[in-house]
Amino acid sequence: MLGSTKIYGCLADPIDHVKAPTIFTSIFKEKNINAVMIPIHVERDNLENVILSLKKIKNFEGMTVTIPHKTMVACLCDHLEQDAEFTESVNWIKFDKDRKLIGNNFDGQGFVAGFLSQNLMLKNKKVCIFGAGGAAVSIACSLANKNIQSLKIINRNFDKANELMKKIKDIDKDLFVEVVKQKDNYLLNDCDIIINATSLGLHKDDKLPFDVSKTLPKSVIADIIMQPSETKLLIQAKNLGRTIHYGKYMIESQINLAGNFLDLW
Repeated sequence: MLGSTKIYGCLADPIDHVKAPTIFTSIFKEKNINAVMIPIHVERDNLENVILSLKKIKNFEGMTVTIPHKTMVACLCDHLEQDAEFTESVNWIKFDKDRKLIGNNFDGQGFVAGFLSQNLMLKNKKVCIFGAGGAAVSIACSLANKNIQSLKIINRNFDKANELMKKIKDIDKDLFVEVVKQKDNYLLNDCDIIINATSLGLHKDDKLPFDVSKTLPKSVIADIIMQPSETKLLIQAKNLGRTIHYGKYMIESQINLAGNFLDLW
């Protein structure tokens, strides 16, 4: 590491599940880019102070942002690119030459690209998504652009789910969208694709976000969690013979998008 090395970060709480520092530092080495990416474990109460401090580190260029900071960091940005502004959440940020903080969001594009890369289909599919936080908003909005047949949003906070529905209707007013509170009774046997876009699964003692046995045998079960790569949800789905989709594909599909945003290549 040289004095001219550029530093990038991965902002999260908890931090153990993040894979971006390993992925991007390996890419930097492979491409002979004088840069590193480091994990940065920050709790919500210290987030603003950390961002303000990083602004003063001139060789600190930017970060990827993950659970649970995506919406709060968006509020701290000086400028939001189109996807970040619409979803009101960020998963990549950078400092410009004036040390202004610029935010973008590639979660939705990354999930869709990763899903399609595994020869899975979205067109005319009935999709269900669990969650209405930063990643869920971005993914749901990207799905609304992919000619899906319907979207069911299941979330603990009914108001947040309704806010997400309004965003989706701004994209496609004709798309059938159903909002369900997670504590209520809900059906899963009317869905082709079910996505866990919550943080459930990061910890060993987490409950399953839903019961896979209530889904159709032909359904696809997707998780956006990257570590562990096989969450309890995906293990249950595999044991029941469902097609599964790993969280790693979402970050892998963002590599070029993030590299262009950060002016890495």
